[in-house]
Amino acid sequence: MRIMVLDDEPIIRQGIIHKIRLTALPVEVVAEAGDGLKGLELMKTAKPDLIVTDIHMPGMNGLTFIRHALELDARVKLIIVTGYDQFDYARQAIKYGVSNYLVKPLEDDELYATLMELLERREAEQQTDQMIQELKSVAETSQEASRQQALTQFLQEEDFAEASSELDELAKHGAAFTAVVLQLEPFKVPHGSFGPGEEELLWFAIKNIVTERFLSNAIRGILVHHSLRRFELVYVLGLQKGQDSAGVTYTLEAISFGIRKYLKLGVTIGVGPYQPQMAKVQESYREAKQIARNAILHGGNRIYQAQGAANGGQEAQRKSFIGQEDVKLLEDWLGKWEKDKVHKWIERRLGAIVQEPASSYVMVEWFCVDLYLFLNKYWINHATDSQWAIGELTDLQRELQQATAWHEIVEQMKRLVTNMIGLLSKSNNIEGKEIMEAVRLYLERHYAEPIQLAMIAERFFIHPNYFSKRFKEKYGESFVDFLNGLRMKEAARLLVETDMKIRDISERVGFDDAAYFGGVFRKRFGATPGQYRDKGAPHA
Repeated sequence: MRIMVLDDEPIIRQGIIHKIRLTALPVEVVAEAGDGLKGLELMKTAKPDLIVTDIHMPGMNGLTFIRHALELDARVKLIIVTGYDQFDYARQAIKYGVSNYLVKPLEDDELYATLMELLERREAEQQTDQMIQELKSVAETSQEASRQQALTQFLQEEDFAEASSELDELAKHGAAFTAVVLQLEPFKVPHGSFGPGEEELLWFAIKNIVTERFLSNAIRGILVHHSLRRFELVYVLGLQKGQDSAGVTYTLEAISFGIRKYLKLGVTIGVGPYQPQMAKVQESYREAKQIARNAILHGGNRIYQAQGAANGGQEAQRKSFIGQEDVKLLEDWLGKWEKDKVHKWIERRLGAIVQEPASSYVMVEWFCVDLYLFLNKYWINHATDSQWAIGELTDLQRELQQATAWHEIVEQMKRLVTNMIGLLSKSNNIEGKEIMEAVRLYLERHYAEPIQLAMIAERFFIHPNYFSKRFKEKYGESFVDFLNGLRMKEAARLLVETDMKIRDISERVGFDDAAYFGGVFRKRFGATPGQYRDKGAPHA
């Protein structure tokens, strides 16, 4: 706490300062003066939290000084130092808002108690202020989060019609509208000059570069931070009559340069086709996202732009990537279980698409969908349930969207072929219930080994997503919970029937981490392994 002392008698003033310092409290005397006029001048620079002042001083007495001091800083605390014959002045000073008054000569204990009281009061006020600021911050954050959620819904849901004054204002002044997707390279702090705990500051810097560049080029728009995809920003913009889209390209080049140079972050940008109405911006957004995926083929840190109208050209050019000659070859290789030949064919075909300068990500997606449909049809003609091997089409589309490089897509498609040939080579009439039973028996025999869903999928030539859904339907719990159930049952038996150490039991039933084992055990039995052993509970 910062203190200023006013008294026209230097000896008394120095005595007060000395006594304050002797208290050893967390206070500091930052200024002193012999009259009220000088005191008011010092207040502006010293900015005291507390002023200790005499009443009778030349030039401006203590009461007048108090009135002017509170006008300068309504929150400053004041202590009047008065003689026994000046209580009337003290009462009047208290009416002005003086915190306390002390009687000359100052007693050490009384001064200590008074300063301590004011310190506690100041701390309580600071805590209240902090709480108010936090509540304001939470309210502002909540409002901004709600705003971003509403804007995200607008972009994603065609029937989302909640009114937005921002969108209405943009629509009123715009003549052509589009969505620009900025896909940022994933990052975490510390990063560059941003240290731990400064992620929000980094996000502010990113958003500031985007909005400032657009505003400096008079391009109106709304910046959306996608509520579900953390590293995706979307700028919904409206060009006014006479504005050229070339200005958008120029602005995006400046944004990309700024983010890469000053923030050391990669950013891939997709620009959707321009629409005559704000209501169609959702179409631009969908295509902008798809266009940004071209980074998988041709590299990131680039600006990819739609050509022509929404869905123009590309949908019209949609054709099958698997011709009749391809079908004959694939059927022949699958019939002979020649997995390697199919794999090489996939590598060549996808590689050819990627190497074509004019190719786009959507072509890769079309190829994968065509191959999936072919595999599905082939399986139906040769077995019972194709989805055990290749999953559902939605599974494939979700996996494609998660890929970060085209080589990952090659491996995804090769896995589907591997699963099909693996199952076909086992039995031409294999059924889902047989696969499920085989997996269950395997888990019961090998639960103590390191087992993951991906490993089971590879071993039994099944699609992990589809298998996971069917497994839960059949056994009423997830694959992981079922596996942990087997492990916990054996762990409970060993705790009761043996003297093995808990760490050794943890390893015996397939857990490398004893702490994690303890957490899983407690969740299942409602007691820690040690408590379970002490009770001598029968194993479940």
